[in-house]
Amino acid sequence: MDALLVSGSAVAGLLVGGALDPVGQRLADRSRTEDELPGDELPGDEAGTEDIGERPPVESTTVGLLTSGPSVVRRVGAALTTAALWGAAAVRFGPNAVLAPFSVLFALLVVLSVTDLSHRLVPRRLLYPGLALIVPLLVTAAAVDHSWHSLTGAFVAGAVAFIVFFLTWWFVPKGMGFGDVRLAGTIGLAVGYLSLLHAYIAFLVAFVLGAFFGLVIMSMTAGGRRTRIPFAPALALGAVIATLWGSPLAQSLFHTVG
Repeated sequence: MDALLVSGSAVAGLLVGGALDPVGQRLADRSRTEDELPGDELPGDEAGTEDIGERPPVESTTVGLLTSGPSVVRRVGAALTTAALWGAAAVRFGPNAVLAPFSVLFALLVVLSVTDLSHRLVPRRLLYPGLALIVPLLVTAAAVDHSWHSLTGAFVAGAVAFIVFFLTWWFVPKGMGFGDVRLAGTIGLAVGYLSLLHAYIAFLVAFVLGAFFGLVIMSMTAGGRRTRIPFAPALALGAVIATLWGSPLAQSLFHTVG
């Protein structure tokens, strides 16, 4: 293990996580205040509600489970979480080109989880730039490691995840926002680079965690089954678990070799 790489990655993650949190809050505020239904937005998109009229008031600072707006505690938490994930990624991949796209993915997952918990939003203004970084970095990693089969698996997993979540959103629009569909495609693309089985584990874990947290949140709120459950944190946890521990999990669950 390269201690310098791990410590350097953790420090970089601390800085990036702390910088992204206020950016995420500003972009989430902008998404909430602008009427973006005409064009590429669809009902129930980033806000996860049935129509724009049901969005919570913009002036509220407690739209979600976390306080929105400036928050030192939330920013420090995001910074520490990103630092821990970047350090763990350095341990997992070492000085390999694939470390870069997964570092971007982990930072993206943290900031999107926070915006979903604070605003009930997965802003595309955050997700698209992250995806624009992840794709060329995966292509570079495939070129460096001569792992073009991994890149093929990544695009297959990303496409399948997007389609499955899109169909779920289309037929059960109250169940999730369209931002979750975009995020699922991004996670499938990145984690699928490791293997299709890693991507499967990511979503399996996400749905188990999402169901558990959903039951907990519904039992604690007055809305009951009508409560909109932030799904981005569960998707993020599933992606992280599959990335860091997908191989041993696959061996335990499916008795695979290697």
